[in-house]
Formats: sequence, structure tokens, C-alpha cells
Amino acid sequence: MKRVFPLLLIFATLLTGCAQRDCPALPPPEQEPPLEEDVLDLYAAAAQVYDWFDLTTLPLDRADTRTEDDLVYYRVDCQDLPLLAAGAPEDNHTPHTAAVTVSSMAELRALTEAYFSPELAESLFALSPDHYRDFDGVLYALDGGRGQNLYLLDKTVTAEQTDEDHWTVTLTFWADFEGRELQADGYLHTVATAGYSQAVLDYEKTEDGWRFTSFCPSDGLDLDAETVSTINYYQDFEVTGAYQDYSDWQLVCYLIHADGAYAEAPSDLLARRFLERPEEILKVLALLDSAPYKNVYSHIDGIVAGPGYAANWFYREDKAALQEILSALRPASPAEQAVLEKIRAAYGSVTSGGEEAPIETEFSLIVPGEKRLLTLGAQEGTFPWGYALEGTVTSTGSGDTYGTVYEVDCGELQLAYSVSPDNGTEYLFRLSTSASYDQSGGYFCTPRGFYCGYDLAHLREVYSRAVELPSDRYDTCYVYEPGGDAFCKHIAFFLKDGVVTSIEVEDLIDGRLLS
Repeated sequence: MKRVFPLLLIFATLLTGCAQRDCPALPPPEQEPPLEEDVLDLYAAAAQVYDWFDLTTLPLDRADTRTEDDLVYYRVDCQDLPLLAAGAPEDNHTPHTAAVTVSSMAELRALTEAYFSPELAESLFALSPDHYRDFDGVLYALDGGRGQNLYLLDKTVTAEQTDEDHWTVTLTFWADFEGRELQADGYLHTVATAGYSQAVLDYEKTEDGWRFTSFCPSDGLDLDAETVSTINYYQDFEVTGAYQDYSDWQLVCYLIHADGAYAEAPSDLLARRFLERPEEILKVLALLDSAPYKNVYSHIDGIVAGPGYAANWFYREDKAALQEILSALRPASPAEQAVLEKIRAAYGSVTSGGEEAPIETEFSLIVPGEKRLLTLGAQEGTFPWGYALEGTVTSTGSGDTYGTVYEVDCGELQLAYSVSPDNGTEYLFRLSTSASYDQSGGYFCTPRGFYCGYDLAHLREVYSRAVELPSDRYDTCYVYEPGGDAFCKHIAFFLKDGVVTSIEVEDLIDGRLLS
């Protein structure tokens, strides 16, 4: 129901808006073009008239009926309607309210032709020739309408004068729909639609006066527009990874309805695109920031400021690059300036005086379904340390530093830890996974959202400073060491045929060597 309600509000506004404030008159043809506010008000009134034919009907008195050709007609009950008929006051820019009564087909046609060109007005009556008709000179109508567009969240309207005889009215229809569909894994997963489409209407000076010569329904969202996306989160994230190839706007639309693990890697991808193309991403985020989604979803500001929050997991060179961008970026509009300030504020909130975020968080894997990291280092308690991990624990002997070493095979995750002989603390020093998209169940990924199954090009994009090293077991190996060689911790990506088939996160402090 949440998507129906906003549209009902829009329609209610069109029905009552002129009662709340005066409507401008239609300017006669010999006068100067109307002002922007006039055109916007005239559009709102014209949209109401258009909807009487396309979307709904005029108010009806259900106690007064006529039957014709097995169709039941109800008398139109439309007294003192606050709309403008033809005609205008002397000053075309002075707001003017006309209490209009529509009681006959002739009055309805005159009112329609006061807003629309003759051709457009005629097309409205042709939409449903039996919708309205006179009985004994009194207007009656069939009950009913086609129903609201469930995919429409809201619309925004702007007007621009192109010359002294022509205005354009641009309508932006915002899509928003969220549902759940059964997927191949046997579970219901989110499928959502978001984005926008636009329609441009012409308001022109004709020989009959100022009229709309083109128009569209009040809920005229085009679901086939390139800027509208329907996203299957299970398929696009877990099965194909298609989100990696989304356009910038598609990626933003994806994040509107993403949560948990579905949001982590795509959010990181958007932040990294900001590092590469800050001007383009700023423009896209400004579009989201000005859209009506923020009136419905409280997390929109988090998406908009996301590149700033990304500093929480950026390290060294990436954080320095982000800071430089935020200092040098010059927005092209007030909307972009507002977004830049939000990103700067987010960046400041996570860097707290410029201190580096803990580098240890890089050396982790995200545990599927738990929305948290399994990070190398000392753990609390004993295996599985509060995580939903199961496997056979095997002792492999004594380690060089941390006492007895244990290995655990959890199916899609293998890990190794040691137990201190002094206090029993368990120290996790290796994580590895080979689970890719073609396997069932959960998938372990790095904090940057990188999984097995991604290709070398994506690896270079996400871990641009990983170094290629030879490997006996694989075609090649790329090693990422954000702390440097002396830090002893690294992430290794093993590739076959250009695809990452294994990821290993390891601390070499116990003397083990990369194989």
C-alpha cells in the first residue's frame, strides 16, 4: 500500500489544490506569455481535467441514475468547481479563481477546450466515447476508473519558457515498488523497481489562446525507460554479480532497496567509482538527493554520503586520494554542492582528526548472513567464537609462536588458529575460501565485496595495488599487503584462466610461507 498512498495524495492535491490557493487565469492570445508559476498552476488544473477522462471520473450523484444499452450512468455532481473555464482577467498574471459548474456535455467540452488544443481535447473524448453523455441536457457518466499506477511513488514538475509563444513542462515520474519472488534456491528474495522517466509537454500560444498541445496521464511512468531499473537482488548479486556492470544510476537505484550483505559490496563499488570519476558520481548522487525517495526511506542520506563513510575502510593511498578529491572538487550546481557537503561531513565523522581506520579490518572475510567480519587476530572464547561455523577441528602440532595449531574445514571456509599455552587465547591466523557463485549456500567475501569467481579485471579494479607473484598451484597469484612486507599480513588471490578461484587471508607471523 505504501506505493499507492503517495499517488493518492498527489491526486487529492490536484482535486483540492485550487481551493487551497487561487488558480491563475488562462491568458488570452494577445497578451504576454504567462509566468512560470502560472504555467505550473495551469498544468495542475489541466492534469485534473485530463484525469477525468484517462484515470477516474467527475464526482457523481449515485442516487440519480439512467440506464442506456445496459450501462448504468450516474448524474455528474459538480457544483462550484474551483477551476478556470475560458476567459481571463485583464492582468494575465493576477491569480484568478472561477467557480465552475459542469452540468452538461457542452460545459465539459468548453472546460476541456480551455486547457487543451482542439485536437487534444477531441482525443480525450475519444478515449471512451461512452464515458460521458447527456440525458435531457444533463451530464451523466459511467462509474469507475482504470486504477492507480502501483509503481509510481511521486512526480515532480518544472516549467521552462523556450520563446515568447512556447513553454515546456517537464514531468519526472519516480518509480518505487518492492516485492518478493521465489528464486532458484527455493527462497523468496527481493525484486524492486526504482528510477525515473520523464515526459515533456508543450504549452503554446495558439489562435484560440494559450493551450497544451501535448499531454500525458498524471501517472505516466514509463517502466521501459533506460533510467528505470527492475532489480532481482538474488540474481544480480548472488548468482551473476551483474551489479558490477551497472551504470552509475542503476547502482544508486540498487542501493535504495538493498540491505545487509546485499548492500556492502555495491556500496564499496560506488565509493570506488567516486574515487575514479568524482564529478560524474556527484551528479548522480545529487539526482538521488533531490528525488522524493528521501521522503519515504530514512537511509537515502546514507547512500548519498556513502563515499565519505567509505573512508572507514579505505587505507593509506585510497584515503589520501579521497581527501584530495573532497578538497579539490568543484560542484556544478547547488544540488551537487549540498551532496559534497554531506560526503565531507561523513568523511569527517569516520576519520576523527585524520587518524587511520584500523588496518586489521582488511584482513577479514564477511560471514554470509551474519553481516559482520571474521578477522585475523585474537578471538573471544573458543571456536567458533560466536559465529555460525561448523567443522571438524584437527590439531596439526605446535606453532612457532602461538602454541598448538588447529585447522578447521567448514566446507566453504577453511581456517587455522593457534592456542596460547599461557592463557588459552585462540589466535586466528589464516582464512581461505574457494566457494564461487556456481556453488550453493553462502559465500565468503572480503570487506571490499570481492568473491571467488570474479575475473582479473575486477580484481585490479578493487585491489589496484595488489602485486602479481608466481604460484606453483595456480596460473598466477596476486597479493595485497596494505601494511607492507614487514606487517606479515596479506590477502592472496589465486587465479586460473583469468578467474579468481581461491582467496587466502593470512598472518605469516607464525613462520608459515605462502605456497
